[in-house]
Amino acid sequence: MRAIITGVSGTKRSHVLREVQCLAKERGESFEIFDVREAMFQIAEGVGQPVEEETVLDMFPPSLVMLRAAALEKLAGVVEQAGRTASWAMITHAVFRWKNTLISGFDPYYLGRLKPDFYVTVTEGVRTVKQRLTDQPRWEEMSHEDLLVWREEEQFATEELARMQRKPQYLLGEQADAETMYRLFFEPKMRKAYLSYPMTHGETNGDRGLQEFKERLEENLVIFDPADVNDFDVDETTGSLIDHPGRTDGSAALATGTANGFSDREAQHISDQIVFRDYKLIAQSDMIVVYYDIAVPSPGVVSEMNYALHTGKRVYGVWLPEADPSPFFSRYCSRVFRSTDELFNYFARYRITPGPRLSKAPMQDPVAAS
Repeated sequence: MRAIITGVSGTKRSHVLREVQCLAKERGESFEIFDVREAMFQIAEGVGQPVEEETVLDMFPPSLVMLRAAALEKLAGVVEQAGRTASWAMITHAVFRWKNTLISGFDPYYLGRLKPDFYVTVTEGVRTVKQRLTDQPRWEEMSHEDLLVWREEEQFATEELARMQRKPQYLLGEQADAETMYRLFFEPKMRKAYLSYPMTHGETNGDRGLQEFKERLEENLVIFDPADVNDFDVDETTGSLIDHPGRTDGSAALATGTANGFSDREAQHISDQIVFRDYKLIAQSDMIVVYYDIAVPSPGVVSEMNYALHTGKRVYGVWLPEADPSPFFSRYCSRVFRSTDELFNYFARYRITPGPRLSKAPMQDPVAAS
């Protein structure tokens, strides 16, 4: 599989892909990483006209376009020579937000030669990105609002590139582990699920068992977790922090009015992006799995269930409180389970989540057949 990987500066896309490359090597797979930025700098150096990180975006626009085209021409030649069976990722920007304007980060002409199978936009919390960019003078004065807008533009522009070719485009939080990205490349038929769960009240629910549940799901599913992006934390760690006290997608901070360090406008912008991002994660999934362990209504979870069901997704709800679920919860579920084991037994019985590692048989879900 071949993919275009985008994301704003500070999202560590290269780091994520190097981890994928290590996994591929361990498993006997070949995986190449191409970086458009590095190719541009190498070409400029090679012709005796080096460019600098701090000033490259200030180049005369036609010169910048030609330098990028030269880099893409070089990389397209390598890709074409490798053939269709090669697996690779190409790191680029879709757009740059620079001095209050937009600069293209990619030439769509080369899509016809590169022929990517899918696109991925890597995203990360705005505070984390801003902290990382403080070490880079050209970005140090960007505000939270600037980064929020750029993040939205990068996602939108990438999705438009994918739409031009009728290819899938995935939004992936940087906190997702490398295994998730690896599966997109090497196990593309593995089914994908959005994991929905209460956050505002759930984070104080002690040992929720949520991490163990997620790990069981990940044995046979690609899981998209909304907590892989949190705009309120500055966090350099990787991997799932789903059970970490206070670690959510940030919706808890918004609900409790503790969005310290953000203006009202920025807090509203973050709130809107949380909703959009979660709906995007649902749209790129085959189903959603709901883990509901508190007897407190969660408008976010119910909204996600409603959106998923009404866009043709299957919704499997695990209701753990002793009291019976609300009729609104049941209404937006394809099926409700009263324990996690009940869910996994159902999945195994109807071969909903065996994945390509265990079986290539089609899904035989009686819910869909009824």
